[in-house]
Amino acid sequence: MDLKRLHNTLFGGLLWVVCLTQLSCRKDVPAASPDRFVDYLYEHTTTLELIIAYEQGADPYTSFGGFDNWRITDYNLNQLLSAQNIPVKVPHVLDSMKSLGVLAQNNYTRQNIIDIAADVQRYSNKDSVKGIVLLFLNGYLIKDGVIETRVLGLTIDGSAVVAIFKPVISASSSKEAEKNMVEQSTVTHEIGHVLGLVNNGVPTTSPHHDQANGAHCSNASCVMYWKNGAGEVAQYIDRFTRGQDITLFGEQCMADIKAK
Repeated sequence: MDLKRLHNTLFGGLLWVVCLTQLSCRKDVPAASPDRFVDYLYEHTTTLELIIAYEQGADPYTSFGGFDNWRITDYNLNQLLSAQNIPVKVPHVLDSMKSLGVLAQNNYTRQNIIDIAADVQRYSNKDSVKGIVLLFLNGYLIKDGVIETRVLGLTIDGSAVVAIFKPVISASSSKEAEKNMVEQSTVTHEIGHVLGLVNNGVPTTSPHHDQANGAHCSNASCVMYWKNGAGEVAQYIDRFTRGQDITLFGEQCMADIKAK
């Protein structure tokens, strides 16, 4: 399927955005850590690797209609970190990702996620090659004993750990093409938090930190805008499905990383 046809498939109607507006990303906020990933990332990193692992039944979407989904994350992370001369390795196919099989839990606490990621991580914060662990889980986040059925993704603050909750992605739309795109935007958004955005280890160079909504950008065209993390992605999905610009990070966030 070419990009023009994919755009028509995605935007034959925009009612799907309405059902996503109450979905969210959740940036975890534990006590400040003296060993934060972001504090080492920009000092001596030669390569950053995205380590993807998935639970059975939570396989990441890899393509739709011949469209390579993971080129979106790949392009954006490498574009963002090019100013720091940090190349990012992103797997594009399931054979390059790790299957976790069936896990014991049905839903996941913060500690569950940390423990699973520890078994997957291959590097330490002090290695010149570093890794971000991205977990695709076939369940929901448990926060303060409550099952959160609307949280798309979670970043464990101060760490290199991201969790994506596949049932929430799958329920985000009735159209397969839309689910694929929501997943990629969520992945890019959550990794943005790991990399220090917004004002989350990387200082801002302009007044774009939306403090009322946490570590998010006030630029509505940036993937780090809080509603973009919640699935309101039509305004930038439209760009790359038309074969135009697949840049998801806004100029302010890119300037912050460049100045780090």
